[in-house]
Amino acid sequence: MQHNQHTATDDPQRWLGPTYLLDLDDTKLRIRVLRITQLAHSPTQKAVLIHDFIKSLPFGCVPVTDNTRAGTVLRTGQGDCHTKGTLFVAMLRLVGIPSRLRFVSLSSEFMNGIISLPGVAITHAITEIFLSEKWCQVDTYVTDEVFEGRALERLKKTGQTLGFGIHAKAQRYWWGTGSAHGQYTPTDTASLPNQDLGTAHDPEYFYQNKDNAKINDGWLSRFKWLLASQVINYRVNAIRTGPD
Repeated sequence: MQHNQHTATDDPQRWLGPTYLLDLDDTKLRIRVLRITQLAHSPTQKAVLIHDFIKSLPFGCVPVTDNTRAGTVLRTGQGDCHTKGTLFVAMLRLVGIPSRLRFVSLSSEFMNGIISLPGVAITHAITEIFLSEKWCQVDTYVTDEVFEGRALERLKKTGQTLGFGIHAKAQRYWWGTGSAHGQYTPTDTASLPNQDLGTAHDPEYFYQNKDNAKINDGWLSRFKWLLASQVINYRVNAIRTGPD
């Protein structure tokens, strides 16, 4: 699902600037980005440093409405693919790197062990970054390293490869070249997205599009997802802090 080509109608410069959720005028957000990237000498170095900062934030739901601004995610200090993605895009745009979110549909099996939603698809957000004249996809920042380590141990003990928000054979890091996915891998076709839902500046842009109205049905609804945030966060924290 890598998209390397761009056209006049997909000018990377379209994917800069603020939205309501991408609150680029937030003072703390701007200061934090400057601190993170102050020693970087290229857009790629800046993008990797920002990625690593986002990854260091604990994986979990932000227990507020779906309209979670980047500055709020920074202050809360944790997030999922939607909220961490919002923060990632905002920080990238603040240093002049075109970026956006691409939404795909994944089998809920990758969330087994955290929440059980048999037969349901989950809308997953991936950050697309324009570097070296091409778009690359990254979502390796969604789960933090401590959680990943614990989750990988649990997957090994059960003999499973998919669950707890990760794929055991997927990538864990991104070095600024190509795409990197943590929730699925091309070597396991069953884990791959079953639908490409398109790009948007942020989750609010995506969910307010009338073409995506059906996604608000059932457990695909971000509203219902956030209602379950307390349960999800409890289980995630138990995995992160509990025995392997």
